[in-house]
Amino acid sequence: MRSGAFRLLSPVVMILSAALLAGCDRMLGALELTGNVSGTAPQLIGPERLRVSIPETGAVAVLGPVSRNADVTVWQTLDGITLSFRHGIVVATRGLGDDLMSADVDGDITLLRGMGGSGYYPHIRSYLDGEDRTVFRAYQCRQAGVAPDRVAAGGQDISLQRTEIACVSPGHSFTNIFWQDGSGQVIRSRQWISPAIQYMDTERVAR
Repeated sequence: MRSGAFRLLSPVVMILSAALLAGCDRMLGALELTGNVSGTAPQLIGPERLRVSIPETGAVAVLGPVSRNADVTVWQTLDGITLSFRHGIVVATRGLGDDLMSADVDGDITLLRGMGGSGYYPHIRSYLDGEDRTVFRAYQCRQAGVAPDRVAAGGQDISLQRTEIACVSPGHSFTNIFWQDGSGQVIRSRQWISPAIQYMDTERVAR
């Protein structure tokens, strides 16, 4: 499952930044791309861009926003992979293979807004098993650390607040890291997706 998931993302690594940022879909014909890559670029709804990488394989892509529903924004690659975020937190992925089907992030949002306590709160995630049945995994999460941090983002060295959220369940644990600006917007993050994909890094970038 792991190799299949990453094969979907790898074909767009070399072309995605140019195609989305410059709007040049003529590259598709020139490179004679076939298979999962569509000849029609995503219909973007805003100028924002999101750089996403998977450290496990080194795969990198730049995504643009294609839809918003309440506080959830869906970002898409050129070949149709989508990532859904709620206030900068991943709530679903589609097209990666070992996808995150859904995630309850109410507790994470409360914590990142500075309204959470020091104790644990529940976090529920869902995946599909080998027979396409929905499997739910329950975690207990808490703030593991918060501190100012200077990081390189958007080509600049800026001051952000770094927040670590540690989640545990029987047999598994992970730690997500979020970097927020003064307005509370998530500028960078490292978030656990699934056993095959493992962590995903995100960064808001200029168009």
